[in-house]
Amino acid sequence: MSFDNRMRNDPDVRALELFNNAYYTGIFRRFVGRVLGKPRQLKVLSESVSGRVISERKQLGVRTVRLSDVLGTVTRPDQFDIEFYPTSRTTRDRWLSVAAGMIRDFSALPTPEFILFEDIYYVEDGHHRVSVARRLGYLFLDANVTEWLTAADLPHIESSTT
Repeated sequence: MSFDNRMRNDPDVRALELFNNAYYTGIFRRFVGRVLGKPRQLKVLSESVSGRVISERKQLGVRTVRLSDVLGTVTRPDQFDIEFYPTSRTTRDRWLSVAAGMIRDFSALPTPEFILFEDIYYVEDGHHRVSVARRLGYLFLDANVTEWLTAADLPHIESSTT
């Protein structure tokens, strides 16, 4: 095997290639989004919930989630865009570490934590894993999911008066 092939198979080298590609692709996509007037920011859970009372938090357990349905965040709206492209180089070291780990053995990483609210998944823990998974071409990801329901989402029980 040539030196070039060995380097390309090295998880750290592959992770760096993925990050650089993701970072610059993200810059381009955000530029195009601005020109076309299409926002590329992640949805923020607190803004989506704003003014509503969460009546129930239901643990759904580990579910297979379509990554294209993961459009929001609980805490990090400025680190990734709507497609989880990194928006800043400040995430680089953590991103590279997660990417190299996923390339070596994805099963060794903890399961991400998502909140499901009104058919949108919000990342509570695992932003970098979602970003890397998308760059590696994953379409689905197993995640521990908690569903948030408002009173309007809960079934209404009619009381009968006799």
